[in-house]
Amino acid sequence: MERDRDRQLEDAQAAVLARYAPDARVRRVRWSKGETQLLEVGHGSPLFLVHGGLDNAFGWAPLFSTLARTHRVLAVDLPGHGLADPFDYTGVDLLDHAQTFLREVLDALELPVVDIVGHSMGGLFSAAFALDSPQRVSHMVLVGAPAGVKRPNAPLQLRLIGLPLVGQRLGRLLLSNPTRDSDRKFWGEVLVVHPENLSDEHLDADVASQRRNSESHLSLLHCVLDAGGVRRRLMLGERWQMLKVPTVFLWGERDAFLPATAGEAIAARNQFLHVVRIPDAGHVPWIDNPERVLGEIDRFLTA
Repeated sequence: MERDRDRQLEDAQAAVLARYAPDARVRRVRWSKGETQLLEVGHGSPLFLVHGGLDNAFGWAPLFSTLARTHRVLAVDLPGHGLADPFDYTGVDLLDHAQTFLREVLDALELPVVDIVGHSMGGLFSAAFALDSPQRVSHMVLVGAPAGVKRPNAPLQLRLIGLPLVGQRLGRLLLSNPTRDSDRKFWGEVLVVHPENLSDEHLDADVASQRRNSESHLSLLHCVLDAGGVRRRLMLGERWQMLKVPTVFLWGERDAFLPATAGEAIAARNQFLHVVRIPDAGHVPWIDNPERVLGEIDRFLTA
């Protein structure tokens, strides 16, 4: 059964890459807790992409071809996501885990310094790493509301999973028996303004990933969420003011996780941070408005 689900996801991911980045290279990378998958495309200065919780490295694929014109693009699967080894997040110190994982993957790739683009939970991973190892991050782009800004930092559909007693049942219900149609509906309710922009290939691969990684995803949800949203221990609070890496937030004006004003409030207190609002876009703004997101990434990294 496990090998069948691996093969289904491999085939579905291959279809996504064939559509968006047929020259992408797929490789395995070892870190101290197992192996993960890396998607690589292009040449030039390294640009490291860190996806959000319950997402996958292939989720960045619509951006690959454009970013690869000027960068060596490296998109990693977080532990327990995509085609990475399964991972149990129960009892994990997520910020310490984020720092360890990113450091060890970059070490394995022999990359002492990179530009980083992080999304949502991947934004929290990236910020935690930049706070711990600022000398290794040249620039940082945080796309969509990153976890760790302000509670609740999650829409109601996800906060319910943090409820005691019934939360685990709700989580299993959410992740049980996904289909292309149910996945598009969820994206439209929580993640994007224009679910019609999602390709069938992307949705099919997302469904295959959910089926393969459901236990890892559930453990992450319960590590991250309580009844009030993202757990207080994951809020960076005043640590945002300690961040010295030049950073831009690309924040969808219709982000269901947090409004752009939350990012603007912390950026107002740190000269290294600023916010660009992406109009008519939700939590995954490169699906809703890819041209604007690509333009802002290029503008920031080349300024």
